[in-house]
Amino acid sequence: MDWSISEASRMLHQKRHQTLKLIDITSGTMLRREMRQQRSALSSRQSKQAMLDVANIARQCKPLLFATRIASYSPFNGELSPALIETPNCHQHFLPRVDNYTRHLMRFYSANHRRTNRWGIVEPIPTAPAASINQLDVILVPLVAFDRKGNRLGMGAGFYDRALQSLRHRANRRPLLVGVGHHFQEVNSLISKPWDIKLDAILTDREYIVVGSSLS
Repeated sequence: MDWSISEASRMLHQKRHQTLKLIDITSGTMLRREMRQQRSALSSRQSKQAMLDVANIARQCKPLLFATRIASYSPFNGELSPALIETPNCHQHFLPRVDNYTRHLMRFYSANHRRTNRWGIVEPIPTAPAASINQLDVILVPLVAFDRKGNRLGMGAGFYDRALQSLRHRANRRPLLVGVGHHFQEVNSLISKPWDIKLDAILTDREYIVVGSSLS
């Protein structure tokens, strides 16, 4: 009898854990779908205006204005493009490139020479020199959703979380992580996972949010 109760308790706990995990995965999937639908609903004119607005608001981000080594991204699937953001002191520009899709490995490479991959994403060529994360001043990060605590929901593959893992326990000499997205991608709260790397700031078409600041 004791074994049966213990076994039943274990199975109930396991089932509850699986249910919570399913709810978590489902909610993330639903949120991604909702946000991507909102992005897709934007007209070309609205998308262009959002690019202009985010570039104008980016002038409030002083680290971005003075940065000399910046990693950006090529927009994909409705992501807000950072192409018009002014970086007057940047003399080295980098873009991400996935090195191993199976292991979800991504690094940043010089953007001087680029190509368009099979998914239509502009990326550095295979022979481009790589950058160490700690050599960068600012990293612009695309997102699907965000909250004001610096939590970010990405596409779900975990490329950025893996690429930025070295920053987890580094307080000094680390790049500023700036999420870039539309204002409507903000949510009240996102569940933070142990492997998530939080943003330092978020740049939208309406405001520049400094995480942890009462001014944002």
